[in-house]
Amino acid sequence: MEEIGKYKEVVQAVEVYSLRGISVADHETLDPPRLLPKKINVITGCNGSFKTTFLEALTVSLFMTSANIPRTVLGLASTLRMDPLWYYLLARDGVDMSVNGYRVTSASLDDLKQVGPVVAIVNPVGFKLSKDGDTRILRVDLTSVLPQSVGITLRSETRKPLPNFTFISFSMPNPITPDFVNNFSPLINFSKVKELLKKVLGFDLIGVKVDELNRMNFVVAEGDRDVEIQLLGSGFASLLLLILASSNDVVIHDNIENHLHPQLMLKAIDLMRQSSSQWFITTQSIEFLNYLLTAYPEGVMIYEFLKRDKVHVRQIEGKKAKELIDELYEDLRGLC
Repeated sequence: MEEIGKYKEVVQAVEVYSLRGISVADHETLDPPRLLPKKINVITGCNGSFKTTFLEALTVSLFMTSANIPRTVLGLASTLRMDPLWYYLLARDGVDMSVNGYRVTSASLDDLKQVGPVVAIVNPVGFKLSKDGDTRILRVDLTSVLPQSVGITLRSETRKPLPNFTFISFSMPNPITPDFVNNFSPLINFSKVKELLKKVLGFDLIGVKVDELNRMNFVVAEGDRDVEIQLLGSGFASLLLLILASSNDVVIHDNIENHLHPQLMLKAIDLMRQSSSQWFITTQSIEFLNYLLTAYPEGVMIYEFLKRDKVHVRQIEGKKAKELIDELYEDLRGLC
């Protein structure tokens, strides 16, 4: 399938200084890496190399730098690590990242006190955005031992208008729960992906319905009946969620190859090419990497994460990455 329409290049540059309190370095210069994203950005590396942490930090940074992002994006992003307290733990451990010149760091206690009275049962943590004297503070209060009792408060002192864009951050849950559907559905423009849904999977209209057990669920129209997406099989359900997610300007997705047969991997790559979205994904599949770099090397950037004394990042253009695989038989998933 051909690429249709120009994608919205929301993320133009990312500088990473630390993740969970660990310094990050360019693999060659040992300076903090300056990443230059393309349409499809693939994070690779061994288990424990901070790939998911990078996606979490990017999620927080995009939330902080956008003028109007629904807070459900933070709840949905818990599927990256399957932990509803992920943003509390990320702020506690420390993060320092710049996206398009907006610096997002863990906030100091003095920063957090500006937001309002402390009501947390433990010390509050949060994030601070700063650029040209403008600031924005997101405080995360753990108000109970129950995960659902995490509260967030956003205080903004931004004189210049923040950019407007949409984004979504998630990983395929199994099973698809009503809580996931409730967080996911407000972030989707169903009408925008109707054509893609038909082209990629051959399904008609999709929507959200309540089943006989009073649970919210995604359904597709197959002939004269509505089918819950779980009943299509995990691979089709995963691809279908990716299609829905592509109604956003930016899609962040962890372990994109999960549940996908090689033929569905090809369809996922076609989807990313056709969509108007910018993609940040992780993979540990050599099949997926080979398919992607064969189909669309000019639109891909690879970031290989290596965890040593620091988190080292190697940035590789898609065409160069294909050469490394084809000619030098290099495994860009990392040496584990």
